[in-house]
Amino acid sequence: MRYVILRDGREIPVEVTERAGGYVVALDGAAHEVDSRQVAPGLYSLIVEGRSYEVTVYSPEPDCYRVHLYDGQRSVELMSPIGLVMRSQGGRGGDSGLIVRAPMPGKVVRLLVTAGQKVIKGQGVVVVEAMKMQNELQAQADGIVKEIRAKEGEGVESGAELVTLEGPE
Repeated sequence: MRYVILRDGREIPVEVTERAGGYVVALDGAAHEVDSRQVAPGLYSLIVEGRSYEVTVYSPEPDCYRVHLYDGQRSVELMSPIGLVMRSQGGRGGDSGLIVRAPMPGKVVRLLVTAGQKVIKGQGVVVVEAMKMQNELQAQADGIVKEIRAKEGEGVESGAELVTLEGPE
């Protein structure tokens, strides 16, 4: 699986591949052999390149983690590449979060709303498949579905307007 770690303003690419007895973790271009065992909820024993570490991990909200290592705590976000693109596309320009756009080229798999329906910020409105992953695109603000421009099964380009909301009355 490919991910992006967001830490201290940096985007660090990471790829995790399962292997017999553990993982190969490619972090920022360097590959590391890692064995991992969960000792207790949130507590992990890691062997990285033959060195042993105890790590505690706490997730106060989705995609955000507080990682405690021998030398202190680190706060990180872990996102899929598509999640990072979706975040960067959210609330563009003068849209005020009222237009849901395709973050990259893909195919509309499912519409989750109908015209006239009230939605709240964070509610799923459309599911788009891109890079062989299905992604639920969410409303970035409360509103009412004004227009649905996408159709199930239809291909869409990056930035295409899929659903338009209007502010709540």
